Amino acid sequence: MYVGAPVKRLEDRRFLTGRGSFVDDIVLPGTVQAIFVRSPHPHAKIKQINSDRASKVPGVLGIYTGKDCEEAGLGRFVVWSPVHSRDNVARPEETQFMLALGKVLYVGEPVVLVVAETKYAALTAADEVEIDYEPLPFITDTSKALDDDVPVIHDSMESNLVFDIDMGDKAATEAAFSAAAHVTEITLTNNRITANPMEPRAILASYDPASDGFTLWVSHQAPHMLKRDLAQNTLKHPEHKIRVVSPDVGGGFGMKVANHPEEPLLLWASRRVGRPVRWTSTRSEGLIADSQARDHWTKCKMALDENGKILAISADTLAGLGAFQTRMGASIPAHFYSRSLIGLYKMPTAYCRVRGVHTNTPPIQAYRGAGRPEAIYVLESLVDNAAVEMGIDLREIRRRNFILKEEFPYKVPFGITYDTADPIGLLDKGADLFGYDQLREKQKAMRSEGGLQLGIGVACFIDCVGTPSKVAAAMGRKIVGGWDSAAIRILPSGKITVLAGSHSHGQGHATSYAQIAADWLGCPIDTIDVVEGDTDRVQFGHGTWGSRSTITSGIAVAKAAQQLQLKCRKIAAHMLECSDDDVTVENGVFHIPGTDRNVTLEDVAQMAYQGGNLPPGMEPSLEQLSFHDPADRSFASGIHYCAVLVDPQTGRVKVHKYTVIDDCGTIINPIIIKGQAHGGIAQGVGQALMEDCTFDHASGQPLSGTFMDYAMPRAIDFPPFDVGVQETPAPSNPLGVKGAGESGTIGALAAVRNAVVDALRPQGIKHIDMPMTPARVWAAIEAAKTK
Repeated sequence: MYVGAPVKRLEDRRFLTGRGSFVDDIVLPGTVQAIFVRSPHPHAKIKQINSDRASKVPGVLGIYTGKDCEEAGLGRFVVWSPVHSRDNVARPEETQFMLALGKVLYVGEPVVLVVAETKYAALTAADEVEIDYEPLPFITDTSKALDDDVPVIHDSMESNLVFDIDMGDKAATEAAFSAAAHVTEITLTNNRITANPMEPRAILASYDPASDGFTLWVSHQAPHMLKRDLAQNTLKHPEHKIRVVSPDVGGGFGMKVANHPEEPLLLWASRRVGRPVRWTSTRSEGLIADSQARDHWTKCKMALDENGKILAISADTLAGLGAFQTRMGASIPAHFYSRSLIGLYKMPTAYCRVRGVHTNTPPIQAYRGAGRPEAIYVLESLVDNAAVEMGIDLREIRRRNFILKEEFPYKVPFGITYDTADPIGLLDKGADLFGYDQLREKQKAMRSEGGLQLGIGVACFIDCVGTPSKVAAAMGRKIVGGWDSAAIRILPSGKITVLAGSHSHGQGHATSYAQIAADWLGCPIDTIDVVEGDTDRVQFGHGTWGSRSTITSGIAVAKAAQQLQLKCRKIAAHMLECSDDDVTVENGVFHIPGTDRNVTLEDVAQMAYQGGNLPPGMEPSLEQLSFHDPADRSFASGIHYCAVLVDPQTGRVKVHKYTVIDDCGTIINPIIIKGQAHGGIAQGVGQALMEDCTFDHASGQPLSGTFMDYAMPRAIDFPPFDVGVQETPAPSNPLGVKGAGESGTIGALAAVRNAVVDALRPQGIKHIDMPMTPARVWAAIEAAKTK
């Protein structure tokens, strides 16, 4: 059996030996370079663009503006998952055009495209483009986006409000607070961040006049979805004449599932200049031009009875969406965030209001966790505060409120029914691995000694993954379904190709899908090759996002393999002159137990493709296409324990110990599960302690335009992670799998925040906003001294 075994990742050898194939590695004859002139203003009218001097730079092939794109008939992005407000007011869906038209709305918005023979010629010409701007009032602070005296950034709108939704029973929640023995309240900011993957966004676009066809090589998470958007909305070219190839992807984390203006623009430019066109983002460009994430401002509170039982939670959130709506950006705070606020707790009632707002900042899209880290940050910060205020141990308050294992399936106040989990099992297993009691003793000793202070934080979560297509449609998604696909092709040689509709950007699909296929086909894993990311080779699929790949494409692989194995057994039985039921398969050999009679998978494949001696009524070849649409949602869960050391003299925070227990259902490969946890924790800790897309609200300028200002965590910032697992298989799918890709990030924000606050509570500190940088922590300590 391969499923469940710690199979080393099959794809890693070529990555570690420099044999990966990324967009920037692809070379086409005659390729030219694109450079973008981007807005230096957060909000301004474009009075005039003069490219006379720029066009005279040797090697320049074309200079294009928004007006050129409009005249060529290029379209706007569309919202694929609209959010309907509770007041039923249909507000404009302001989406981005390819290049700015009339005015710019954020620093970094593309205004002019320059194409030249070389990168240096394009850069020189870009510097020579003259743009006359008239600066306008702006707003970059999400918490103030709906204030009366701030500018409205879109002329079509009466305010910066994009949507206003609520969820839960407001009256019952207010009554619970009125009757509560204890209420804890916090105002929280969830800082704006961006993905910064190892491979920046990269594009190579080519037009073939003979076929009137386009080929786009792009670092993207969902090639078929991008192709569909190009055909229907932006490039507006027949879909069958567009090929999107997304080869190896060096990290995406949600940012690369968004569509950006550069993709249709370079295809269009390739047709205009008659040459392939390349663009690769620089780091500083990505920090202002990539889609960003999070950016919440929340007033929240929790009601408890005298025994620490949670009675209700209430949250009122302003969610920044940036200057434009992305195709699914509004749905992240509206649906993914709000529905995650209950967590693993038995909560009689709850209420959540979310208002999405425009600001003069880059558009918001998904980033690892997409709404769930924001929700768990609110929930678990409140739980920790309540525990300390009521004098209850952090584990005990959770134990008193957890849904019990035997109570699943469990319906929560926001209408969702959790399938399976074992919260107390997570709590106890995590505490043992973490050494909770020993660390508490160590904390007491360190507090009596002074100097470095030890803090301990806990955070637990439940994560909804694998939304069925019918549920997605009911939520308002216009295009994106919940299903995905896989095709398996056994070649005449007996070698096997798996074509998956998902896409890998680090999750190890080439290994985990091969494990599934090998078990169901009964063949060696080294005979299997997994292909993803090419719309001309692979059947339609939705790509990778939302921790859904194994729950959709992975199960489709199992379905296709099962069907092919049945066909192979019939052929083998025909060759062995016996009943199908008499044949078993193991390690690629079909045999009759108790005899020496057998045929290999290669023998069967040769027979299938020769076609002259197949069982009656059977068609030749060995190929199977399967789809899987989840019957119901699956719910992964987990718990994080974090210990930090805080230096009161400098404010520096160092992660001392970190433990996570993940329950992602049936485990396909424990090595991959641990790797996913490691990466997710690192990104969560990065946001909690150092990462921040911050703006000077007086000038509207981004203050984190390079890695000198946007701090990225390094290996030295982390201790070894202790990762454990707990398996409660999902009942809604045949593999029993859930999701693991985002779990590390979902729990990390609150766990780190709670640990830092725990270290400093003796000084009267109840909260510090993320990122908890040394300067911010030191300032909080000094402010506490003055009180």
